[in-house]
Amino acid sequence: MMKKISFSTKLLVTPINKDQSSKSNIDFVVQQNRFHDGQDMMWDDAKNNPTLFPYGLFGFVHNNNHVDIHMITRISESNKRLDSWSSNVGQTDRNVLMLTPKLVTIDWDEWLRLGGPKKIQGSTRIVAAHKKISSHLKNLLKHIRYCEETGETFLKLFKN
Repeated sequence: MMKKISFSTKLLVTPINKDQSSKSNIDFVVQQNRFHDGQDMMWDDAKNNPTLFPYGLFGFVHNNNHVDIHMITRISESNKRLDSWSSNVGQTDRNVLMLTPKLVTIDWDEWLRLGGPKKIQGSTRIVAAHKKISSHLKNLLKHIRYCEETGETFLKLFKN
C-alpha cells in the first residue's frame, strides 16, 4: 500500500557529532553501512518515546552544516536495539525507529531561516519551528510515496 508522508507528528531530530571518533558519528556511519548492505536504517526515539505513529519525519542534524531528513517507517520496541548501542547509558528503554533512506537535505542557512534551532544537543522534537519546517518539507516531499509491503520509497510522477 502506498502512503503519502504524514506531517502529523513533530519533526524528531538528533545531532551527529562531526568528530569521527564520537559515538553518534560512529553509530551514524553504521546506519549508512546498514543501508548500503540492504538493511533498515534505525535510530533511538527521543526520551520518553514520544513517537507514537510511523510516517513522521526524522532528521540527522549536522550542526552548522545541514540536516538530512528521513521518514519513520516503523516503530519497534527497545528489544530491537543494536548490541552496539548497549553503551548508550540511560537510553536502553527507548523505542527503535526504522527509517527510509535520506529523502532530502536542508542546508544550514535554510534550516535557520525556517526557525530551526542553532544547535541541537540530544534527540529532541522540533516544536517552536514545527509549522514552518513541516510546511517547507511538505512542499519538498509532496511527490514522495512509501510502500509498506516492500519498504521502498518512490517518487510519484505526474503527467502535465
